[in-house]
Amino acid sequence: MVQIKGKKTKSIKKHKTKRSRSKGDGFVFSIAGVHGVGKTTVYLLLQKKLIENKNILFMPERLRANPPVPFGSKDKNIAFRAELHYNQQMIKRNEIIKKFVTNHRERICISDRTPFTTIAYARALSLPKIDYSLINDTFTSVSWQKDHIIFLNAEPKTIMQRIYHRGSLDISREKWNEGDFEYLKRVLKKYEEIFIENKIEKNNRITRIWTENMTAEDVVNRIIEIIEQRTRLLLKKQIKVPVNQSKLTNWIPEI
Repeated sequence: MVQIKGKKTKSIKKHKTKRSRSKGDGFVFSIAGVHGVGKTTVYLLLQKKLIENKNILFMPERLRANPPVPFGSKDKNIAFRAELHYNQQMIKRNEIIKKFVTNHRERICISDRTPFTTIAYARALSLPKIDYSLINDTFTSVSWQKDHIIFLNAEPKTIMQRIYHRGSLDISREKWNEGDFEYLKRVLKKYEEIFIENKIEKNNRITRIWTENMTAEDVVNRIIEIIEQRTRLLLKKQIKVPVNQSKLTNWIPEI
């Protein structure tokens, strides 16, 4: 009871104010993997299949279609400039992604590559310490929108076969150092180092897809399953795989 001026009054009930719950942010899924594994092909096919879903934002690898310098160059100066450009593109993408998913629980962003790509390749290229430090410091200064990484992989020799097939279609990629088998293996190794350092596996932020003997549609269907399971949102019915669908070796080239 509450005593006021000698009179007894009824106890005052405290009513909890019901706070308005935030809808929460949307989801970000990054299709990642070493060059030649088929990321961009899968990304483009996903975009084609899910383009009618207005709650999905498809974010390309670069906002600028043609990079000013080739990625992966053996020339350290060119490689450094390419990584700076790539980092810049990732930062601009991050701003767009944040605006799209913040406070929109029903929205999904599907991006070609994860921001961690910048660091993986910068390490694999063995840039001078001062150059790598600049790239890494810029990367760590950004508040990245947390993503779930869908990591595509295959046997390194299989990936090289895909690169050779793709290279015959686009001669300009010879400048990208993609035909270097040891470079490819270094990139794979650096990705794994970064995943461990950032506790990506431990925090359940990665799903791996082994693409050996899979078609592009196989991979797309698996990605749709992963996204639907994690978001509990229905994207689209499963894609029917044509009877004569070719394997990943015959995928269209990445861009």
